[in-house]
Amino acid sequence: MFMKKKTLLLPLARQFAIILVLFILCTVGITGVTTYEYAKLQTSFADNSLESYSSQLARNTREAYESCENICYNIAYSQSVQNYLLSRNADTDYAYYEPLMNQLRNAPLLNSFITDIAVYGENGNFASLFGPSDNYETFAHILSGSRFSYRSAGTAVINGISCHILAMPVYSLGTGESHYLGILFLAMDVNRLLSNTITDENNHYLTEILLADGDGRLVYGSAKLYEAISAALTDETPDGIFPVKESSSPQLTYAARSYSIPCINHTLYVLVDKSQITRQVTGISLRLLLSMTGMLLVMLLLLFTLYRPLIHSLKQLTDYMKTISAGDQRLFKESVPISQGLLGSREINDISLAFNEMLLQTDRLNHTIFDTYTRMYELEVTNRKTEIAFLRSQINPHFLYNTLTMICGMSAEGMNDKVISVTSALSQIFRYSIKGSEMVTLAEEMEIVRSYLMIQQERFSNRITIRYEFSEDSYECLIPKMVIQPLVENAIVHGLEKSLKPGELLIGAGRNPEHGYLAIWIFDTGVGMPLDKLEELRRAVSLPVEHRNQDAAANLAGLDAVDHDSIGILNVNSRMVLYYGADYTLLIDSEADVGTNIQLRVPYQTRKKAQTPDLHTKER
Repeated sequence: MFMKKKTLLLPLARQFAIILVLFILCTVGITGVTTYEYAKLQTSFADNSLESYSSQLARNTREAYESCENICYNIAYSQSVQNYLLSRNADTDYAYYEPLMNQLRNAPLLNSFITDIAVYGENGNFASLFGPSDNYETFAHILSGSRFSYRSAGTAVINGISCHILAMPVYSLGTGESHYLGILFLAMDVNRLLSNTITDENNHYLTEILLADGDGRLVYGSAKLYEAISAALTDETPDGIFPVKESSSPQLTYAARSYSIPCINHTLYVLVDKSQITRQVTGISLRLLLSMTGMLLVMLLLLFTLYRPLIHSLKQLTDYMKTISAGDQRLFKESVPISQGLLGSREINDISLAFNEMLLQTDRLNHTIFDTYTRMYELEVTNRKTEIAFLRSQINPHFLYNTLTMICGMSAEGMNDKVISVTSALSQIFRYSIKGSEMVTLAEEMEIVRSYLMIQQERFSNRITIRYEFSEDSYECLIPKMVIQPLVENAIVHGLEKSLKPGELLIGAGRNPEHGYLAIWIFDTGVGMPLDKLEELRRAVSLPVEHRNQDAAANLAGLDAVDHDSIGILNVNSRMVLYYGADYTLLIDSEADVGTNIQLRVPYQTRKKAQTPDLHTKER
């Protein structure tokens, strides 16, 4: 005995309250999760953006300074510079000065960040693209007494531009001992280098860039930020991203990345303001909170506007129904008094009108429904029996005509034994079709099929080869009478007989235990049919299921008009639909000049289980 599951019944008011509380909790949860995930996403995006942007900036900066180093080497040890710095005569100085200036003018073409380039000789010779020697005199006095290679000299304002000054010593060339001649200075526009080196469309954060030399002096960037970086750094410069906090109000937090510029022993720092993430997350959270609060207010307004009249009307209707179910039959002729007030529900009004109409009709319908149903039921059963009997009686007259003609020919030839066997087989087929049970075993059906094929083999001699493939448990299955013979006849008349070559007919059956059906197949190697005719036949097979009327003769005539050559298949299909309904399947496959295969799938039933279809209860 099954236990009935308990149902928790709650008033609509409490259900709406629960929904509202759950909505608020979901809103708060979604807001919190969204804010948290957004913060994680922005942090990850900032780190990735910093890594991508800073690495590309560092690479381009290294390339720029390495390019300047190559330019310095090429100019410092060119013949024009050597000649100019070695010259002691004013006349020869002018002769060497012009080639030198031509070479200096070409240097900015090799690197667009070069603002000025100058040569400062030990003997006082000086040449530059812009400005006097005062711009470089201080650097020359500091460096002239030391041994150095390509290096940074410091910063200076050249031609109104704040520049990073690079220096390279110039020594004499030749076979003898080389001696110091002077210094080559190269002024680079570091602001344009570090602010316009790359354009990163994915970098949506404010970026700060700093450049410091090997002695810890700031070359470019904010001195305040550099102090914060110096405080955050340990003895060694970190390889990855490290945090930097600036002591401002409000305090800003940066994610920093450092890169070494080996050729000048400088360090490049790239910083991203991570305080932006906090501001963005706060803004998103406020917008989400405001939108969710607005939705809650609108929902509460709708609940109070629509909910109260709805609950009141439903309570009136349910109270009236309870009164009727309590046995007060007088209310069947009265209407339900529903009052919805100023704002009401159309559905409640429609329900009340329909319920009132139902009450008026219920009393009259209760006296007529049973009689009407009984008459319809009896008419349906009678009609089904008539249809099945009519369809089963439709044996192809061509087969009867051809068989009688063959018997006459045999009699004329004196083939009395064959006349007897053919006549006996024919009478057995007709006796089987009109007598006996509606349902027969597959073994009984196959006896009649073999009788029919014996007659056909007498007609076609050795032109048709017949094979049988039946599983042992298939013979016990119950099927409607006379369903295989019409399909076999159709295969011979419209398939094998029309073919000009010998053919083969395969009849078989097998049980599918997994799906509980018996499959019966008839395959012939006849002429087959083209694809358009196959599709037309498949559509015709569906007609008995969807468009059948109450006249079996009219149905069969309609099917004959659709496809006369396949009337046997359509006849069998109509009968099987009447017997089994949706539990039956007919599959048709054919290819022109190859053959046709027809398969029936019926429920596997035997007499032991007594599962014969009941026409009195089977639905169409």
